[in-house]
Amino acid sequence: MSDHTTAFVPIESWSYNSPELRANNKLIDVGLLAESLIYYDSVIVNVGNQQQFAKLLEWFLKQGKFQDFLSLVNNGVLKIYEYSFATAAVDNKGIYTILNIQDEIQAQPNTFEKRYLYHKDVQDCLPHARHRNALYKALRENVIEVKADEFGNAIENSRKDYDNPDRNALIVQAFVEELYKFRKLGKPSDVNATVTILPDKRKNITWNINFDQLSDVAGKDLYFHKGTPLTAGAICNRLVLSAARLNCDLYIGQPMSILVGDKLYESSICLDKSHVVIEELKEKVEFPDIRSLINEGHLGLDEILQIRNKAKKFRQWLQVESDRDRDAIIAYHHEVAKESGIVKATRKALNLFGVIGGGALGGALGNVMSGIEGAAIGGGAGSAAGYLLDLASKLGADWKPIVFGTWFKERIDKTLKRET
Repeated sequence: MSDHTTAFVPIESWSYNSPELRANNKLIDVGLLAESLIYYDSVIVNVGNQQQFAKLLEWFLKQGKFQDFLSLVNNGVLKIYEYSFATAAVDNKGIYTILNIQDEIQAQPNTFEKRYLYHKDVQDCLPHARHRNALYKALRENVIEVKADEFGNAIENSRKDYDNPDRNALIVQAFVEELYKFRKLGKPSDVNATVTILPDKRKNITWNINFDQLSDVAGKDLYFHKGTPLTAGAICNRLVLSAARLNCDLYIGQPMSILVGDKLYESSICLDKSHVVIEELKEKVEFPDIRSLINEGHLGLDEILQIRNKAKKFRQWLQVESDRDRDAIIAYHHEVAKESGIVKATRKALNLFGVIGGGALGGALGNVMSGIEGAAIGGGAGSAAGYLLDLASKLGADWKPIVFGTWFKERIDKTLKRET
């Protein structure tokens, strides 16, 4: 049962998660993790590879906080979640397909320690054997390792979405708007896509935008190309499915939260609309922008733990479904900022959305939110419809996720109406 005590937090920075950081060669969004520790009792953090995991360790080590990292893990505050495969769009003569790619070692159970902790980047962070041994011991019971064959339906659903011009446009639009925002380029034009069937029954997508020019604007570190939106859709699907299986909330960066909201919304309409509703909260609060201050090096772990200790009311607000009062969460932010003495910014945007279902959340969010394989190919057998039905069966039942982020509710609503 989802109790809103735990959040799933992917911190890899790339085109669809904190792209402004990756554009500046920052591989992870440690600020996102730090912020989530304020709102949740425990956090399940996902990094994409060994180098990113090493960067996470470095953040603690540079502050002399390695023992604090071990304590957070040993006390159940931090867990590691690892996709033991790569999800990637593969180019075959200009035609992309999405695959889960898993090698022989990744396919074996419980290989995180071998693949990550003995990796050179991680070993270099911890030159002393006693520190490495402490890390091994702490993580042995605190890593969730998942395999490609558990995400077959997620891949099939993303392939189906890629056949839909409206979905393609929406996914690219989410990236373009985020790109234009951090590059300070003003408001972008609407993205449109057209899907045509070729004589060999393959599908071709044409756009009203130039991907080469868009890639140039994004920069080489983001490496945005025609296959990136397909990868984004697939990764969105696996994030949502992971959170559903974990029965936890999601704390994610932009523009991925937009895609997640769209997928939750699509899944919810598989059920009776009177039973599952997704609504959102958008407010300005007197609270520092923790994520930015952490990423810019102005705050460290000590300040985060200090705020976390004073922010129990935030966590209680999320956990008590029957009394989520809008004014209360705003007041809590003001109170915690004042007590912590860290008001280094004026007003912060608070954006979240969540599922209301079966009367359990009804009045709760109603008052708060304004409605609206050698290199074998893995993935397992699955179906696009099966993925949505799997999520729909959990929504409003044992899983009622809250997602920190924003989404395009009106746009996905129009897209789905055109599909039906």
